[in-house]
Amino acid sequence: MKKLFYLLFLLPLALLASCDNHDDLAEVDFKITLSGVTQLDNTFYAVQGDEANIDAVTVTSLTDQAATVTGVRYFLDGAPLFGSLAAPFSCAIPTEVLSAKTHTISIAATVLQVDKSISNAALEFPIVIVEDAEDLPEGAPEIGTYTLTVRMQPDK
Repeated sequence: MKKLFYLLFLLPLALLASCDNHDDLAEVDFKITLSGVTQLDNTFYAVQGDEANIDAVTVTSLTDQAATVTGVRYFLDGAPLFGSLAAPFSCAIPTEVLSAKTHTISIAATVLQVDKSISNAALEFPIVIVEDAEDLPEGAPEIGTYTLTVRMQPDK
């Protein structure tokens, strides 16, 4: 019983030791490559029933320290879609079962960088499903492969 009593006194010290320094967070460009889509004004478009995929999720270090990403999880309109621990973290977007409207793809991942704290990244972007290729917005480029880049760095 005495041991438990002493451990209770040590508990606040353990909580104080876990404080975080924002300067130790990863500094990377987070890149998501999609295929079977078109991109216009930071919005992706796909045709209902056509194949659309997230081909890869990568990070590029903004410092001279190496960085990588792992544990990528995908969500579609808030519902879990797919998870992967191995690169390139590809995932099919089920356009055949999605209604013709704007949907949200969310990605959560763990970012590792040398001499930095383990960081968690979360981002989301819209994807508009259209019924037919003629419904794509005017001025949109051809259906193909596009990359979205998001900068991840601590506030200075």
